[in-house]
Amino acid sequence: MGKKAKQNTESRADRERAIEANYFARKCGLTKDEALKIIKNAGRRIDEQAKGRSGGR
Repeated sequence: MGKKAKQNTESRADRERAIEANYFARKCGLTKDEALKIIKNAGRRIDEQAKGRSGGR
């Protein structure tokens, strides 16, 4: 029998975030790492704001 192909362990969300970061980096003249860091921080702020509005549910 042949060997099985390796499963892609990177999640779909991680791939989509990387694609978005690459686009954002090109548009804004940033490095890919800087853009990814900004996107991650923005997601945290949105989560924190949602928790604040919901009364900590």
